[in-house]
Amino acid sequence: MKHQISRVAVLGLLCAASLAHSQQVPVIPPLAPQPPSKTIKTNNPDIVVKQISCVDLDVGGVLVNKGTEPFNGILHIAVRDEEGDVVGRNKVRLKVDAETGKRFAFYYINTLNCLKHKFDFRLE
Repeated sequence: MKHQISRVAVLGLLCAASLAHSQQVPVIPPLAPQPPSKTIKTNNPDIVVKQISCVDLDVGGVLVNKGTEPFNGILHIAVRDEEGDVVGRNKVRLKVDAETGKRFAFYYINTLNCLKHKFDFRLE
């Protein structure tokens, strides 16, 4: 019986030491999402892009159709760096009803910081 108590005591000490050690590990907060950008015009005056955000290498936003006709086409994106060089391109097919918006996302398009990049959007 005496031998079993010492095992329990040792396990208790190990658990206490482990807990104490885990409380000393610094906690690194997650990266804050990039702030939403301003409204970006497209080559169609009735359609704009809003709420651009970047997470890792991805870009997302909302295509807003201010017109009275639905949009059914392709949204092209070109990502430019601080020097104006294109560092990423992509396109996505979207259907957006009149006077509404629709979310879109581009994955792995080489954007790490929305504030340092410029986005060109073109509709086809």
